[in-house]
Amino acid sequence: MRVAVIDKKDISIKAERSSLKFDGETLPFGLMDVLVINHRVALSSRDILKLNEANIALLIVSHNNKNLSLLNSANTKNGGLRLAQYNALGYRLDIAKYFITQKVKSHNEHLGYFEKFLPIDLVLEEIKNCNSVESLIGIEGTFAKNYFKEYFSLFPKEFRPTKRSKNPPKDAVNALLSFWYSLYYNIITIKLLSIGFDPAIGYLHVPFRTHNALSSDFIEIFRAEINHAILGIFKNNLLEKKDFSHKGGGVYLTFEGRKKVWREFVDLIDVLNPKLRKEIAHIRAMVEER
Repeated sequence: MRVAVIDKKDISIKAERSSLKFDGETLPFGLMDVLVINHRVALSSRDILKLNEANIALLIVSHNNKNLSLLNSANTKNGGLRLAQYNALGYRLDIAKYFITQKVKSHNEHLGYFEKFLPIDLVLEEIKNCNSVESLIGIEGTFAKNYFKEYFSLFPKEFRPTKRSKNPPKDAVNALLSFWYSLYYNIITIKLLSIGFDPAIGYLHVPFRTHNALSSDFIEIFRAEINHAILGIFKNNLLEKKDFSHKGGGVYLTFEGRKKVWREFVDLIDVLNPKLRKEIAHIRAMVEER
């Protein structure tokens, strides 16, 4: 998934000859699969349709990062895959175990870069012997708590969180974690839709209102890489305390701070693309083989 970002306020974007024109710049359609824009960018419905015709998804980000809106083609693809996906709910536990097993392994590998390790052999054995998705979620919750305790200890003292917090995030690190998780969750959703999956039907997570449960399933496999990139941002002093605001009991990355790290996010997407394709192909094989 090639991601382009136009995070500018109060500008207009025009689609002309398979390119976007804005603020004296030109962005060809052929360079992007996803366009991320600030909610204060002006883009006509006519030009949104042109993006849609070019199979370019539009992801709109609010000023404080709390809200993201995805506009994507409504065309239905690969009905046979969706039918297989629904039928695979009959062995939901097996697929859920795969997602959690990959998460545990990738997170432990991440901590291993810093000579920190968790007793994952015991966790993997628990996962193997687990007989319900509900119990599996409990195992994952305990593992995540232990992981974040070690992970957060790696941050510079001025930014070091005490625990994972969300809705709202209580500190700068958790603010960036939540924002990037939300962004990548939407990237995964776009990829799943492009192949023909129903992103609302998951195996580990349960569909709820607008929640894309399958996207949440997949992001579990990628959180460690996202976490690693975010750790690098703070260790390399790419963000400062002034880049975060305090609102409504939560902490959020400011517009100015957000612009400082878009390049890191886009680069991360490029790095993760091969793994995302591989994992989606693997799950597709799992749901279609039975």
